[in-house]
Amino acid sequence: MGIMVKLMGKQEGMFVTMNTHFFFALVLPDDIKSYLNAVTEQLRSDFPFKKWLHPADYHITMAFLGNAPDPLKKDALERVESKLANEASFGLKLGDIGGFGKSESPRILWAGVNQQERLFTIQRKIYNSCIEAGFELDKKPFKPHITLARKFEGESPFSLESVRRMANLEDKHFEADQVALYQTHLGASPSYEKIFTIPLEK
Repeated sequence: MGIMVKLMGKQEGMFVTMNTHFFFALVLPDDIKSYLNAVTEQLRSDFPFKKWLHPADYHITMAFLGNAPDPLKKDALERVESKLANEASFGLKLGDIGGFGKSESPRILWAGVNQQERLFTIQRKIYNSCIEAGFELDKKPFKPHITLARKFEGESPFSLESVRRMANLEDKHFEADQVALYQTHLGASPSYEKIFTIPLEK
């Protein structure tokens, strides 16, 4: 669960949970998690990855906070909750499967979603709220994705086209109606715990 330590100097009085991370993410419906898990079950034997994520851990990261001091985390949470107070839920649909890293040996295998502007609007509100709270966040453009597996370990080169053919991912529609602050528990399965949920208006 991590070790609590007190930071000295300028941040005296702040407490940080070591060996854990926090992030804001869009929560996926259980039926979408179950569907993606069924897809990955078809892929595992032919495409060996070091880790296939537990279906409970599927999500779309909106802002990664890292090892967050409690006062900053509380501030960010209050700001995000305020910014999303009048945001309505919205529809999304699954896109295709993709990868991050080398094409022949990806470090991340993911499922995409359609490029819905509402998703980007909400992500910007969450991201900017965290910046305003004092976090230094990744400046790379937002690329919404659902991580399925990490670190390809196959002896033969990886083929994304083969994965896409085997997975035959359907254009499943779903309602995006929750954002949550998650905490990472390293070594556990599932690894991510929702510690605060912000519902979107229906």
